[in-house]
Amino acid sequence: MKRILLLSVLLVYVQVLRAQEENFVDPGTDAPNGRVIVSHICYFKKPLQDPTDVDGDQYCDCDVVNSPMGLPEIKIDCRRNQLSDDFWQEYEQLPQGTIRLDLSHNGLTLMPRLSGEKLRYLNIGHNQITTIPDKVFANVTQLKELDLSSNRIETLTTDALAGLSYLERIDLSDNQIRSIEVNAFSNALHLRQLILSNNSLGTFFNRTEADLYLRLGVTNRLVILEMERCNLTDINLSSGVGLERALLGYNRLQQLTKLPKQLALLDISGTPIRSLSAKFLPHLLHLKTLLLQDMPILYTLEEYALYGLPRLTMLTLQGSRNLSTIHPHVFGLNVARDETATKLEQLVLTGTNIRTLNSTLKLAFEKLSLLDMRGAPLRCDCQLRWLRELPNLKTHGLCVKPNALRGKAFGMIESQQFQCRAEQFWIYTVFNVLLAILLIVLLSIGIFLIVRAIRPKPHVQLRTVGASSPYARVTIEPNRAEVL
Repeated sequence: MKRILLLSVLLVYVQVLRAQEENFVDPGTDAPNGRVIVSHICYFKKPLQDPTDVDGDQYCDCDVVNSPMGLPEIKIDCRRNQLSDDFWQEYEQLPQGTIRLDLSHNGLTLMPRLSGEKLRYLNIGHNQITTIPDKVFANVTQLKELDLSSNRIETLTTDALAGLSYLERIDLSDNQIRSIEVNAFSNALHLRQLILSNNSLGTFFNRTEADLYLRLGVTNRLVILEMERCNLTDINLSSGVGLERALLGYNRLQQLTKLPKQLALLDISGTPIRSLSAKFLPHLLHLKTLLLQDMPILYTLEEYALYGLPRLTMLTLQGSRNLSTIHPHVFGLNVARDETATKLEQLVLTGTNIRTLNSTLKLAFEKLSLLDMRGAPLRCDCQLRWLRELPNLKTHGLCVKPNALRGKAFGMIESQQFQCRAEQFWIYTVFNVLLAILLIVLLSIGIFLIVRAIRPKPHVQLRTVGASSPYARVTIEPNRAEVL
């Protein structure tokens, strides 16, 4: 079986080699029909596993594999090959069957014009490219993924992506994009993921105040939008009826009122707000995951701040180190009154300043299966007993107070150990009462003795009583009474 597989791979390799030899044109000569066949990207005459092949030579790593249909496919890896602009011809015809080309981490400053009818994945990230010429991708129309991250692109024109109607993912992060022309993405009819993070687009969107979809020509097929660290204060995504995941963290957002209702994941981590109010988020009826991580000055989740999120199952506030208060009615009074149920299953408070949680949240936490409070200064007293008594809840965290429970895992403490001072055992109460009575008695005796000691003594004069003394006792005999 192994021999048959090896023979089939060798046969495919020979077919590709013959195709390259038949189409080979020396770059130094004029090519027929104006085509230039790349001969210096892959050197198919050399065995693919040649032990003498060393990194840094003039050839890229080219692997030939079998597709599910049995046809040969080529994956070309040119990463860190020190390629420069003069490496390319005016139009580079990729080897027949090329589906993947990686040109990242080179010294390119100009966008190479490539031609390949089967190219699906193109990575030109981590170069020094400053502009994307119009229709530069016109000869790679089957492209599905395009990575242009970590370049120096400043503007995206309307025709820059012309011909890429099958494009599903484009990464333009870590560039210097400050403006995007109208309908710049209108050619990408099947675009599902758009990454614009780490570009200074705040001024552009704040100035236009237009819907991102309507202005840039983004279709409703877009599922994932990433715009982190773009200096945004607000963004309009109202027309994104197909959007499911929006990553908008580390911006200067003050509110987000124009989001699509069917959004399932929202990341607004790193937002510099002091209090999450009820007006910050709209009612997102399909939101399941909300990320509020690393919010440096967030202190409070206000009343009704999470109202209108009936399908919210995961909420994480990890790293929001100043968060100390979660309002008892953060999910609304309907939940507190048991008129509306929540679906919250995971709550992450790792690294926050939460010390206690109000028992009013009990109804909102009934379906909670994981509560992570590691790093929070928990006060494990009677006010948190309700949390320990919730069934099927796995809790992570260590108690800081009272001293008797310091350092103990929250989930390992029995519910009766969550005590407040007013709930001490009766024996301690009786002992305290008896001790108080004893102290009162001792204090009274002490006061009596002190008063008796300092009271002045009465003057007493002692006299000698004898037979001749006027104070001697006189006895009258009865038989002499008549004489007297």
